[in-house]
Amino acid sequence: DLHSFPTRRSSDLVGATLLIIVANCLLLIGMPTICSDFHLGPYYNSIFIIIGVSIANIILWPIFRKIFIKLILFTLGISALFVNSLIYFLVILIIPDASIGIWGLLEIPLLSSIVTTSMFSLTNTDYFENYEKTLRNKYKENRSYKRYPGIIMLEIDGLSKNILQKALDKGVMPTLKNWLENTHTLKGWETDLSSQTGASQAGILHGNNENIVAYRWVEKENDNRIIVSGKLSHAPLIEKRISDGNGLLKDGISITNMFSGDSKTAPLTSSKIQNVLRLYNTSLNTIFEDAYNFPRIIVLFLWDILVELKSQILHVLKNIQPRIRRTIIYAAIRAGANVILRETTTEILAATIIHGNEDTAYATYMGYDEVAHHSGVMDPDVWGVLKQIDKQFYRLQKTIEDNERKYEIVVLSDHGQVNGATFKQRYGLSLGNYVRKLLPDDLTMFKNEYNIDHFRDVFIPESKNLKNIKEKVEDLKNIDIFEEIEIIQNLKEKGIKLISENEQLEKLAGRYGSNLDYIKKHNPTNQSTKKAKDSELIVLGSGNLALIYLTQWMERLNYEEIILLFPDLIPGLVNHPGIGFILVESITNGPMVIGSQGIYYLNTDKIIGQNPLANFGKNAPMHLKRHNSFNNMPDILVNSFYDPECDEVCAFEELIGSHGGMGGDQCKPFILYPSYWKDPGELIGAASVYNFLKREIDDLNP
Repeated sequence: DLHSFPTRRSSDLVGATLLIIVANCLLLIGMPTICSDFHLGPYYNSIFIIIGVSIANIILWPIFRKIFIKLILFTLGISALFVNSLIYFLVILIIPDASIGIWGLLEIPLLSSIVTTSMFSLTNTDYFENYEKTLRNKYKENRSYKRYPGIIMLEIDGLSKNILQKALDKGVMPTLKNWLENTHTLKGWETDLSSQTGASQAGILHGNNENIVAYRWVEKENDNRIIVSGKLSHAPLIEKRISDGNGLLKDGISITNMFSGDSKTAPLTSSKIQNVLRLYNTSLNTIFEDAYNFPRIIVLFLWDILVELKSQILHVLKNIQPRIRRTIIYAAIRAGANVILRETTTEILAATIIHGNEDTAYATYMGYDEVAHHSGVMDPDVWGVLKQIDKQFYRLQKTIEDNERKYEIVVLSDHGQVNGATFKQRYGLSLGNYVRKLLPDDLTMFKNEYNIDHFRDVFIPESKNLKNIKEKVEDLKNIDIFEEIEIIQNLKEKGIKLISENEQLEKLAGRYGSNLDYIKKHNPTNQSTKKAKDSELIVLGSGNLALIYLTQWMERLNYEEIILLFPDLIPGLVNHPGIGFILVESITNGPMVIGSQGIYYLNTDKIIGQNPLANFGKNAPMHLKRHNSFNNMPDILVNSFYDPECDEVCAFEELIGSHGGMGGDQCKPFILYPSYWKDPGELIGAASVYNFLKREIDDLNP
């Protein structure tokens, strides 16, 4: 296991170093048999080459790093491998009877890194200790000696409190278990409705996640632009909207996060990168402090790809279900999140601790979230990932113990995940295609037939006139349009002609006696999907939460409009077995949560029929009501079912472990904090975590 956890922290690397030298000499002796353009000469040349490369790395690597660092980072570190090859070339050039060609220069440095990494693992020696000494030497003349401690906040992306507890019970996270038993307190907290990183990190780091509807959403007034929280060009826009300058990290550093918390130093933070050309940050120099470190990371990266490919084969052979297709491309993406970002994050944090200048740091470890999405939240794959994350925490603990300035450690997650076969796996088509089947073939024709332009111009012509329209229907609040058809027809006197004269409403009212009767009994007619492009329909999935936008209309359609325009749509959605409930806005009743057997009127807490939120927690109405007030809400918000017995949802994306909506562990992350801190009480919503941490940060320097 190239990632084995050291059982001891060696203070003497002599034994490991001798073994590494011997192993690399044997490698060089054997290389001419597999590499035709490498000639070693006498066997003892192998010793000269190893010693020469070691000396050259000490002398030349700092020079080359300084010259080529921006190129190295722009090429995502690949150039560092070529610099290593250049050092080998210069050394072999001066060794008598030795020569090397292009293939040898590509193969030998990589194979040497594999051998060296394997020897560290074989001797149960953590290379990081030696790397830490390199960092201490770098900062020995420029360290901060602040008398008060700082706070290091470590996020495990996507790990619920329940899965954390299982990992502790399995013994795969001994560092966290030790903290919990001796110095820290574990507490669960509850996410907002949108249980995904964009909303949670906005709330945790900035204290504000308003108008973050989901991981991705549509802005109708902005030419139907789709905003994606993690997109490099969109994250800065979102942060500008949510930030007031008083973020959690205004005196700290943000590492591998989606938002910066107002930090001025934010390596690998989406809101500060914007594009690959702006990837460079001086904090990233830490990764290349010595010549071996990045090749070591590449070796671990390649090893993780092999681990993933093995997992894919085992899942097929064992017929593990549910299962999604995973490719070699995904294996590389997984290794990037699970190895490269993990190791990079730890090394930047270690440098931050040793330097001691930052009061706070917040860093995200993404590996668990990535693997759980594709393998499952409790698949054997995830325990190895969590073991390696725990190893990073052990390294950071030891770095703090050896440091002049002390730091408190907080470990938390931004959300959890829930397992389940996807909507498409269960029912044979995507939610988007299912919605299209509930709509007419050609919305333009449908629009003309029912004079929808007039409907929009009169009922809600523009957002600035919405207040006036609502005043006109003030006396219609909290009514059921099917039960009060006579009142609705009297709207003609108020100038709202279309809804009062509409034949569609009269037909529906003649057939159904109430909103619930309509929901239960209306039998949708499935249409074809051959003219999907004409429908101007956008359906976005965010885990088991989906957003339906009908983009011919600039404003959000309300319940009354939808049943007049598309009478099959709402009954077709809520009666589908994959859907738990929908949220729509009613002009007479405000936000309505509709399930197959009941309606929850959020403004009055009135429930007709069965409670559609029964399986979604006591705070579900509060979260939905708050969410409904956000800008850019979809015409219809959809949440999948949640089965509490099987602990399953169905994602509207092709992911086995999912999060983004409501139901189960996805809404139940955790926070592990020093036990001497004051108990924050119940933590509901990401902003409550911000308030808790901000209070402790503000108390750092009394």
